[in-house]
Amino acid sequence: MPNKLPKDLFVELSAALTGFTVEELHGTGMVHTYYTKFTDIVGSSISSRLWDTWHQVYVQANGDLMRLEKLIRSQIYDAAMFGPLARNMIGMWYLGNWSQLPATWRSAFGANAADTDHVISSEAYKQGLVWNVIGSHPPGAKQPGYGSWAQPPQPLVAGTISFGGLDADS
Repeated sequence: MPNKLPKDLFVELSAALTGFTVEELHGTGMVHTYYTKFTDIVGSSISSRLWDTWHQVYVQANGDLMRLEKLIRSQIYDAAMFGPLARNMIGMWYLGNWSQLPATWRSAFGANAADTDHVISSEAYKQGLVWNVIGSHPPGAKQPGYGSWAQPPQPLVAGTISFGGLDADS
């Protein structure tokens, strides 16, 4: 295991998967909640294997973001054990929910009673990254501000979302 805390590896992998920076993810206030939810459902053994794999992928990429993307896809996203977990990590960050892992995954790697479709919390819904991406706010949870609807939303500019904000020093 690398000399980083498991929670730090979780956030780094989350940044790579979501396209947001580590700092932006911390800014949601959801790191501890999501890390705890993930490890409680998946278990410490599988979580540790995922963090180790992520660290190896990151070291192998050696700062090359194109190589990092390819390695994440082949070693994590397309892997039978890690792919469904990576997709759930993305769902947690963007939508604030957990989707039950596929039956084939549960059969192969173990089932957990907490592994059900559910919204993680009202705060998770409010802090979902989807609202930042679409330039909106969570309906019924955060108001956009007085008179904000008088102006049309700003269009997204191609290339403004980074690949997790990771660099060789992360």
